[in-house]
Amino acid sequence: DNYGDNMQRYFINKENIKNKQIIITGQDAHHIKVVMRMSLDDQVIINTTEGDIYLASISQINKSDVYLQIINSLENTFKPFNLTLGVSMIKKDNFELVLQKVTELGVKAILPLTTERSIIKIDDFSKKLNRYETIIKEASEQSERTILPKIHDLTNLDNLDLTNYNKLIVCYARENDESLSNILEDIFPTDNVLALIGPEGGFSSKEIQKLKSKGFKTVSLGKTILRAETAAIYVTSIMKFIMEAKS
Repeated sequence: DNYGDNMQRYFINKENIKNKQIIITGQDAHHIKVVMRMSLDDQVIINTTEGDIYLASISQINKSDVYLQIINSLENTFKPFNLTLGVSMIKKDNFELVLQKVTELGVKAILPLTTERSIIKIDDFSKKLNRYETIIKEASEQSERTILPKIHDLTNLDNLDLTNYNKLIVCYARENDESLSNILEDIFPTDNVLALIGPEGGFSSKEIQKLKSKGFKTVSLGKTILRAETAAIYVTSIMKFIMEAKS
């Protein structure tokens, strides 16, 4: 769309649209009024979580909400690339950094994993899901992507649902037999890729054997040992480059 230049974007649920009118509440209403100091007739771009996009103008500003009038629909030209990134639960700030950066890079989905060496407890995850979704939403708005990446429920390696993927990769610091560049030669934009990143201490050799038995290929990310968050951003960046170059 050509409307994107410096125009604020907000994600809303479709239920917030009635008769060409949009209601914005909560943090987004605060952002419009207090942070951006917008006034009546100012225009914004609205994305629904289903992928619809609208150009809208402010018609009413109240104490706790903002009303917008839809001007017209815009074409959604954004396509996430077919990478689901499985990320082991790592330290809070690092995990949140990964969520933000891979969202900006255009990843399709994020699959949080609990592994032998994960340092976060499972019962913490559901409490933090709202925060994770907010980080993803804000990163999507900032990077002007118009479809939110899906964040899956926390799972472990035994319960991985592999039905939707045809390329399975696990990044393993100690693996010497296959470099990422070799594996990427065999990956195309139509593939659905699941790439797993281990926690701070890496995957255990037992976990690697388990993943190999499920059809995962182990890949080396080079001679240096990357931190988990660096590996996640590195793999996503390279996948994006390769898939876009081949499309």
